[in-house]
Amino acid sequence: MEFLELEPTPRRGFLGRLAAGAIALAAGGMATSKASAESSHPAATGWDESWQTKIKGKHRQVFDGMAINSGFGLVMTRIWYTTNKDAYNLSEKELSAVIILRHAALPIALNDAMWSKYKLGEAFSVTDPGTSKPAERNVFATTAGFAIPPFASASVEALVASGALPCACNMALQHFATEAATKMSMPPADVIKEWQASLLPGVTLVPSGVLAVGRAQDHECRYCNVT
Repeated sequence: MEFLELEPTPRRGFLGRLAAGAIALAAGGMATSKASAESSHPAATGWDESWQTKIKGKHRQVFDGMAINSGFGLVMTRIWYTTNKDAYNLSEKELSAVIILRHAALPIALNDAMWSKYKLGEAFSVTDPGTSKPAERNVFATTAGFAIPPFASASVEALVASGALPCACNMALQHFATEAATKMSMPPADVIKEWQASLLPGVTLVPSGVLAVGRAQDHECRYCNVT
């Protein structure tokens, strides 16, 4: 399996890919723009927007992650839950956390099969604490296998169980999937579809991370940069 150097992608190259993706999204949406304008139902957009209806807690925060950074964004989200409980005796039902996985944080949203097949541990410099080698599984996915054992409750699995709403940026997914496909001589469209179908349970694919940040703020979430 060829080593995929995805993390060091120059910003201009990444932005160029985003621009191309945006054009594709716009073209795809033209045919349904009239229907969208006439209907406020989320299904009219073609995206799952149900995550927005789940933002109901009295205290709301959106955690904006743009890099894996050893799972720092997930840990900060768990600390937010824990300190709200310890300091103010608030229950999880009183708290709404939205976690945005965009740009180079996108692999956190993918399952073990994608980490293994596309060598994402090598590509994004993530070490598996169990082997001390580049991770061939998503070490942020489950409580049992979390990369930082003292913060196991910060796994995606545990945070979703607490009511957190992780969102994966489709623009970043398209970019990195295309990079991977090119290096492995695979059809980009096939890899993009494979990655889109391989998100962790509880993770919602959104058109872009920046869009989701804005939607979360529309629902009165306070902003926190966790990159």
